[in-house]
Amino acid sequence: MTLRLMLADDNGPVRRNLRNLLERAGFNAIIEAIDGEQAVSLAHQHRPDVILLDLSMPHLNGIEAARQIQKSIPEARTIILTIHRDYHYVLRAMEAGARGYILKGRAVEELVRGVQQVAEGKVFVSYGLSHQVAQNV
Repeated sequence: MTLRLMLADDNGPVRRNLRNLLERAGFNAIIEAIDGEQAVSLAHQHRPDVILLDLSMPHLNGIEAARQIQKSIPEARTIILTIHRDYHYVLRAMEAGARGYILKGRAVEELVRGVQQVAEGKVFVSYGLSHQVAQNV
């Protein structure tokens, strides 16, 4: 079965780079959104299996978009993509229903594995953050 992915990031070059990385890994059903509001709308329309959301987007940030998507499409699995390393963001993302939290600086190493694990129903947090979160819970 082919995974249907959605990628939401307001930065066009970053979005294209992430899409290229995913396509090189064999993912080809990728829907793109340019902000959180569009991500919520497209999630309802296309029902992707895994939704990658930038944390800092206009109109609706990734955490709030994840919260809205989880309320109406509980089977959707969301991953937050961000530059923010603060464990408070990780906790807020997980409370909103996100199943993954990947640092953009580690995307080359972790994005494909993170998508695969989240698609399998597992939780994925970027290297170094899971230990930080565990120590602060």
